[in-house]
Amino acid sequence: MSEERSATWRETPITPKGLGRYRPVLAEPGMRTTLVTGFLVKLPVIAVPLVLSLQVSLGLDRSLGAAGLVSGVWMAGVMAGAPVLGRAMDRLSMRPVLVVSAVAQGVFWAVADRLPYPALVCGALVSGLLLVPGSTLTRMALAARTAPEHRQPAYALDTVTSQLSYLAGPALAAVLSTQGSPATACRLLGTALVLGLAAFALRSAPAARPAPAARSGETGPSAPAGGAAEDGRAGAGGGSAPVVAGVLACAFATGTISSGFELALLGLARAQGAVEWVGLLIAACGVYAVLGGLLSGTLPVTPRPAAPLLLLGLVTAPLGLVGDWRILLVAVAPAAALSATSFAVTAAACGAAATEHTRGQVLGLYGAAVAGGNAAGAPLAGVATATAGPAAGFLAVGTVAALVALACWTLHAGAGRARLLPQKG
Repeated sequence: MSEERSATWRETPITPKGLGRYRPVLAEPGMRTTLVTGFLVKLPVIAVPLVLSLQVSLGLDRSLGAAGLVSGVWMAGVMAGAPVLGRAMDRLSMRPVLVVSAVAQGVFWAVADRLPYPALVCGALVSGLLLVPGSTLTRMALAARTAPEHRQPAYALDTVTSQLSYLAGPALAAVLSTQGSPATACRLLGTALVLGLAAFALRSAPAARPAPAARSGETGPSAPAGGAAEDGRAGAGGGSAPVVAGVLACAFATGTISSGFELALLGLARAQGAVEWVGLLIAACGVYAVLGGLLSGTLPVTPRPAAPLLLLGLVTAPLGLVGDWRILLVAVAPAAALSATSFAVTAAACGAAATEHTRGQVLGLYGAAVAGGNAAGAPLAGVATATAGPAAGFLAVGTVAALVALACWTLHAGAGRARLLPQKG
């Protein structure tokens, strides 16, 4: 009996803790290649708005307002196209959609520097509509490859690569456009996009026909473990739509803080006469976000998406009261780290919510939610700062995040109670 207990004890796997949770994730076949390829595709996508802005302002000698319009049109196209392309990948498989996307990006960026302004606006819209972002592709690959117990650290690594691309992408775009030319930046960016999309297309599996259970909306063997029955997040094909909507709302609010934070930071630094230190403050936020993303993958349990968002809102709202940029350099650390944590947790929740046959649509909607939040955050912080002073930018985006988190927490709790009620008939 004692030998039997000893053998059982020896065979019981030890659950990794801390940074050790990343070892089994990185040991999964193809995981490192997926993360590296995802980073290389994210990098040019992050650089697109700045490259377009510099092409309009330097290449066409137009105003910054005209440059902002082109970038805004492109981002609107990405937001509108993400769920449509995701659904197309679910129905047709990933490869044909990526081929169309790669061809569209190659054509647009090959001629972008020679287009007149009206044609550039139209081309930017089409480019955005037909672009499958690297972040969506990486999350789809992680959802397909990663075991449920490894999902949290896997999405944390995805968030880290996203933060690194945010640090490097704009700087790379600025160097290529100013030290070379906007035309050079356009062509190199297009080449990088085409190569990255082609790499994902070559690594994608051929189309698989849906099983009968999946066609009828039932949860089949392909549904992720730890789904609706365990954590209250159900597949987008037959699960709890309100809970999925709550996760998307948390992603939107996190995107709002992410973009509003920078503008609020600029407004506060300008009020303190420290505009020259804004670059350092933003770079510090990027470093804190990378560290926060790494730490989020070491958590022993996966929190509800509303939890890190609520904390993020609470620590962001009072930052406008900091009266010295040197203190602000340290004070922004919790908010930047929690922003990365919120992105990682919401992405993991959407990955868990999707079945094999709804993965593209759900993660496409997630990408659209984050893009929509990014589009809303800067205007929100800007209007608040202009209306009520430099401290109001942080207060506005932090309050919105906290309110969305509380609403989603209530929605999640209500969905959980509904599942426990006895069903009639």
